[in-house]
Amino acid sequence: MIDIDLLMARMPATPSYAGRWASVYMEPMMASGERVTVAVAAIGNSGEVRVSPAIRPHVLEAMFGARSSGFFRMIEMIASSLQAHLEKTGQFDGWKPPVSGVTMGAIRETSSSDLTGLLRQAVSMTASLAALDFGVSEDIESQQSIIIPSDDRWPKQFQAEAVHRDPRLEPFFSQKLVVSEPSRPLNFFFLSERVAMNTGRLIPGKGLSSYLEHNKARMLDLRVAKEKQHLLKRSHFELVVFRPSFDDPTYSLKQIDALKRSIATLEDACDEHEVLVTQVKSAAEAAERLLKVA
Repeated sequence: MIDIDLLMARMPATPSYAGRWASVYMEPMMASGERVTVAVAAIGNSGEVRVSPAIRPHVLEAMFGARSSGFFRMIEMIASSLQAHLEKTGQFDGWKPPVSGVTMGAIRETSSSDLTGLLRQAVSMTASLAALDFGVSEDIESQQSIIIPSDDRWPKQFQAEAVHRDPRLEPFFSQKLVVSEPSRPLNFFFLSERVAMNTGRLIPGKGLSSYLEHNKARMLDLRVAKEKQHLLKRSHFELVVFRPSFDDPTYSLKQIDALKRSIATLEDACDEHEVLVTQVKSAAEAAERLLKVA
């Protein structure tokens, strides 16, 4: 006999955080009729509001190449405008987009665990581009083939931001170091008389394990350099890793949990070899870190 009370007790609790959400659409080509979800917004019944981009930066990079940064800045401007409107009025009605070709979708009443949960609902139901995971390619770093992200623009973004803040740093980027013959040269993102720094990304999704292995390889180069520091006279060895925010609604809770586990694995490996690892969420944050130690 089925125990109804037992079945009810095992059912997950009904989400208690109520609110409403809406998606923001944009026409990439004016008057084309094509619409892409570029942002999602949520208002909690508690009064909380939040607007978030609905396309991941690395997806934009794969789609638009060098023009992706301008497109993302436009999305951020749209999101910032709507965020200010929601904070001021507490409602979706009356918002005037800062650029033409932008419209707001239907407002939906729902509930979840928190405000980020509302945004994740909006993404899963209206933003197909948020689910894209572009492929990886092979890069021969040694005798083994290491899978790394294809066309990774993160190091260039990091470098451009750092050089913009201090042009004197430019000669120290993309350096090679021969520790001993006939070993292969070590590759460093940044190498000065005092600092050896490498960088990478950890992006949730099907390529996460490849990102993790790529970062481990960069850490091992730092470890070798650190072991030879009595010859190289450097005192600072650091791996700077970009990761998305843990409350980024374009990723599921399962993907964020996998990201956290990968971070913990990388931190354990770096601790074992006494290499510092720093997490950042933007090129500006990474540049600030480099300027602080360089």
